[in-house]
Amino acid sequence: MPTQIVRLRGRNEEGMPYRSDFLDLRGGLNNAKSDELILPNELSDVSNYLPDIHKSGGLIKRNGLTAKSTPQSEAITSVFDGVADNYFTTSTSIRDLAGTSVDGSLTSSTGPDWARFDDTNLGNIDIFVNGAEERRSANGTTWANVSNMPNFKYIEPFNRFLFGAGHDKGRVRWSNPEDVETWDADNEIIITLDAENDITGLMSFRNNLVIFAERSFHHIAGFDEKRMTLPFSSYEIGCTSHRSIVKCRHGLFWWSDQGLIWSPDGFNVFNPSLVKIPDTIRSLNKGQYTNVHGIWNPNLECIQMYVHQGTSTTQDLMISYYPGEINSQSVGSESRFGSFWVSRGDGVTMGASGVVKESGENKIYIGSAAAAGKLFEQTGDDDVGSPIAAYFETQRESAKLGEEALKRSRRITALFIASGVPKATYGAYIDDSLSISESFDLSLTEAAFVLDVSKLDVTALGIGTAPTREEIGMRRRFRKIKHRISDTSQFNTRSRGIINKGFVLNA
Repeated sequence: MPTQIVRLRGRNEEGMPYRSDFLDLRGGLNNAKSDELILPNELSDVSNYLPDIHKSGGLIKRNGLTAKSTPQSEAITSVFDGVADNYFTTSTSIRDLAGTSVDGSLTSSTGPDWARFDDTNLGNIDIFVNGAEERRSANGTTWANVSNMPNFKYIEPFNRFLFGAGHDKGRVRWSNPEDVETWDADNEIIITLDAENDITGLMSFRNNLVIFAERSFHHIAGFDEKRMTLPFSSYEIGCTSHRSIVKCRHGLFWWSDQGLIWSPDGFNVFNPSLVKIPDTIRSLNKGQYTNVHGIWNPNLECIQMYVHQGTSTTQDLMISYYPGEINSQSVGSESRFGSFWVSRGDGVTMGASGVVKESGENKIYIGSAAAAGKLFEQTGDDDVGSPIAAYFETQRESAKLGEEALKRSRRITALFIASGVPKATYGAYIDDSLSISESFDLSLTEAAFVLDVSKLDVTALGIGTAPTREEIGMRRRFRKIKHRISDTSQFNTRSRGIINKGFVLNA
């Protein structure tokens, strides 16, 4: 719902009431524009909040962490949903999700790549490569070398073949049909790349195998072993990290030297991050872009990319992008660019991420970048017992009444759907202030409601959680105001928005 506020009709409108609603805050972060110029449902700043697409339609704190594995002696480098089992890796081992080693013979710490493959002789197998070693398993516990396979860094099944790259500059090879241990010398395409442009990853997408390089991307197409072709190349943008390549129903996404790239069809590319969050992109450690990793979170319908802030060498910022969140308040082409959300804290300092299906349920697992870290499931209200500090800041509003109209709030109402008994804080930036001018602590009480009964008695058929309203009186006069909600409690509280009612002091 857009901001609604009464327009002044003349000069003598003192005492006129106004109402400003921020009941749709799902436009996400926009730091490409001044906080006065962003849309009413966009946010000038946000941390650890995400759009609550399943329930209230407001904002909810991001999921926390629950430990899955025992502590590891090395950083976690990948998470994979295999055909025989589910795995995570450290620098020297492949492990099941409980942390038990199933292969401790690895010697290379290069970021690994994985594939499922249906081999005529070996059956359905899980394959691991890291540029030095190639391992396979049909049962998840017994592992062997993949005979005759080059030292690939990247692998991807496409049609009936397994493709590999990273073993030799610009070269892409594929196996014989349904035979991962036979590699005919003629099964190769050489992509001409300059000295600063080498292959960085592979991903099958629709009818093509997309070959990503540092400054370009290319398509391989074909169903016949000896008739593979290179029908398309684009030197418009490249890819920095194979672990950042994600495909979903919206298209292909990957991380480039300019931020997040989206290709709906595998040919055309857009950079929504430079349209919406250029300040965030400028603040990142570009020297660590080769370590960016990401997933498509099917539970939240968003892309999650783990990146590095400032001079950090650890992925300490999660950028969530919702490509399906079409902003009805946008005009022109910006409406197609979805919404961005930024998260910080223990739950995002992660060196690897992956989606695993267990008993028909999609679960998000992320692995610590610390040497003594664990594998965690992305779930719960807190980060392994530590509260998640979340906040958001709205547009700095003045446009409807204009900067010359002096106003006073009669009542500012913050709306929540509480879980437990959390505490939140409301803050206001008055006029052009860059620091909080007024601040109020809010104690939220979880309220119950009764379902489907004609009278209140002990036979109530159900209870649940009702919206809670916290009203604030603002003594300050203002011409412009920006609202802030923060929540540091150990609860997954949902914020529904803010309603600001007041009157005009003079026009």
